[in-house]
Amino acid sequence: MATVENEQVVGVGNMPPLVGKREAASTVQRFFAREGVPPLSHAFEGKIAVHPGLGGRGIPSADMQRHMDTLLAEERSGKTVAYIHVPFCRSHCLYCGFYTKAWREDESARYTDALIAELGLWRGRAAVESGPVHAVYLGGGTPTELAAPDMLRLLEAVRRILPLANDCEITVEGRLSNFDERKMEACLEGGANRFSLGVQSFHSDIRRAMGRIGTREDMARGLERLMGYGQAAVIVDLIYGFPGQDMERWREDLAVAQSLGLDGADCYQLNVYRKTPLGRAIERGEMEAAADIPQQAAMFAVAVESMTRAFWRRLSMSHWARSPRERNIYNLYVKGAAHCLAFGPGAGGNLHGHFYLNNSDYQAWLESVHAGLKPYAMMFRPEPRHYLYKAIAEGMEQGGLDLAELERKYGVAVEDSCRPVLAQWRRTGLVELEEGRLALTLAGQFWQVNLSQLLQEYLKTQLEMPSHEAA
Repeated sequence: MATVENEQVVGVGNMPPLVGKREAASTVQRFFAREGVPPLSHAFEGKIAVHPGLGGRGIPSADMQRHMDTLLAEERSGKTVAYIHVPFCRSHCLYCGFYTKAWREDESARYTDALIAELGLWRGRAAVESGPVHAVYLGGGTPTELAAPDMLRLLEAVRRILPLANDCEITVEGRLSNFDERKMEACLEGGANRFSLGVQSFHSDIRRAMGRIGTREDMARGLERLMGYGQAAVIVDLIYGFPGQDMERWREDLAVAQSLGLDGADCYQLNVYRKTPLGRAIERGEMEAAADIPQQAAMFAVAVESMTRAFWRRLSMSHWARSPRERNIYNLYVKGAAHCLAFGPGAGGNLHGHFYLNNSDYQAWLESVHAGLKPYAMMFRPEPRHYLYKAIAEGMEQGGLDLAELERKYGVAVEDSCRPVLAQWRRTGLVELEEGRLALTLAGQFWQVNLSQLLQEYLKTQLEMPSHEAA
């Protein structure tokens, strides 16, 4: 799916549902944070799960092709990204909730042929040809499992078929294990200028326990080899909260990443899904529990402090840059209202505010592409004020909102409409609010997804409420 690179999605837990019938004004308290508790560790009972793009009215299956043909005939403008999904994985990491298909060497050419064919289905359409694509993201799964010749011809097809901006960010996501010089050089020859590698931890025992391949030494050698070409930004993903990963070991992971001369790093919170191998192992008592929310909150704070002290530049709540090469364009744009052209089984995209999802069934996707049809599984029309809510999501991901600018641009007085909630969050230490600008505190940054979604949902209740009730 077109998700943020390797970012895990957490469950709602015991949080009350956010969407339902209009309720009395007194129920505003369901949007409030807890009071009288440390906000960093205890502001809410759990993290809210949000999938970017979902929302609005569904479009019947029989109408999807015709509806998308209409959208494709409209010229596109503004921020645009492309997502290309490679579903294969050589092994199933215990914590991963997105594993779908085991890797087989003989799938590489066949799959690449089908991806290139799917790219060609939209060739010449106004919505594809009418403006530049600012970022391309090859995600998964594990794109680096593709054979070197297939990686090269896929990237060449992307550059041939999509109208890439002259400074387009082209990211290849993957693992360092089995990512040899031939594959690295094929990616660079194909125009890749950013690599996002899932290291997760440099501690070999934690890596082995989580089903990761390769040791700390393997990771360092692979990163040094890739950086040695001097032709692309090199980014690593780190995860905090693993079983057996105490604060000292998390600090060591941060220190190792900072010592390698990387261009950037992402610091993600581990989330344990019950149906994953890790979730089942913990439930059966075969593995110690992962860090709880208060422990993860403390690890988040340590990451912010450590990266700031090392003079790394904050790009979003989870993303950090050491060098000017790292821009993180795809991940920032996809959280907002950018168009997303999506290819591959299970890939999700957005066009003119309409969210769509490709069929995730691999064989069905193949058959549809070979028949010359885009394999849609679902599609949604944008909800009212779609672009306002996306602007809120994008701003909160970067640490705050210019509320006055939102009112000027979208004609909605967000601060006035949400005053009770914003005042309570300010009182509980989650936000700072001054002269029409909202800034997340350290605690607010940790709970950013909750605050973003709750703010949007509360604003919807106010905008949809009859004027006499709102008063």
